[in-house]
Amino acid sequence: AITYRPNLDENETIIAGEWWKEIENQTEAEVSVEEDMSGRLNVAVGDWLTFDISGRKINARVANIRKLDLRNTRTAFVFVFRPGTLEKAPQTFVATVLKKLPETERARLQRNIIDEFPNVQIFDVADIVAAVQKLVNNFVLAISFVGSFVILSGMLILIGSIALTKSQRIYENAVLKTLGAKRPTLAAILLAEYGILGVLAGIIGAGFATLLSFVASKYVFLIDWEFDTSLTMLGVLITASLVMLVGAAASFDVLFRKPLAILRSQ
Repeated sequence: AITYRPNLDENETIIAGEWWKEIENQTEAEVSVEEDMSGRLNVAVGDWLTFDISGRKINARVANIRKLDLRNTRTAFVFVFRPGTLEKAPQTFVATVLKKLPETERARLQRNIIDEFPNVQIFDVADIVAAVQKLVNNFVLAISFVGSFVILSGMLILIGSIALTKSQRIYENAVLKTLGAKRPTLAAILLAEYGILGVLAGIIGAGFATLLSFVASKYVFLIDWEFDTSLTMLGVLITASLVMLVGAAASFDVLFRKPLAILRSQ
């Protein structure tokens, strides 16, 4: 997690302090600290850190704080020293190779490299990514199953609540028909009622889902969280449409009841 170099990498951005401009004539050791690590250590630009490297104590001043973009394939170091301090320390050279190959081709490439350079250690990131992807897929499958069960339960609850208030709805439609309301008007009222109910349900559900995703991202998975407006709006729209369709289907026969017999029975 420690290295030294004169320049920033493409996946790094300075968020505090300044990168060293002069490499020569160094009077003190300087180090650049990654953003998350600076928060954990509670250090800022100008503070001093002590490193124990092969039994040698090195005091280095924090020159800047860097933000790393881990979404690319470059190496990521937490501490980067200014050149002139670690050149004589024991070193290990690290490099990344991005080459999309089938599994058999990757294995052949690794064997060829080891045959040519026996002291090289190779880590096949594809295997690690595949294992993580499998774990994530299982996690998504579990969430999808629970979500489907919740949606089904919600639909059954909605149908049950409609059945409980069906007699009142039949009477209301009979009164409206007596006052001159046509069947298309009653259908529009029915769709609007369940549409508004679906929008409210979608907004409440989206709010809880957003809060849950924020908490899970920040405090469980420790990753950056971004609000997806389009996905949230799509969820609200799907919920509203589903509630409207289920409600209208469960109450569709109300539109065809004769008002005279209903009013006489009241």
